[in-house]
Amino acid sequence: MSQVQDIYEDDEFEGLLEDARMNAANDWEENFVSDLSSKYAEFGRRMFLSDSQKDHLERIASDE
Repeated sequence: MSQVQDIYEDDEFEGLLEDARMNAANDWEENFVSDLSSKYAEFGRRMFLSDSQKDHLERIASDE
């Protein structure tokens, strides 16, 4: 598990969250992105992100 600041540059993660929010195709994806957004609002770039969370977020954001 890594922190957002160790994985993504400056505002890259915020853009990824926004892309994922726009591309979320079902309730599960919407809730997943919403939960990550809430945690990011609370912890900022110090938020921890698992490899699985990272993979899911990037998949949703890229609309695959």
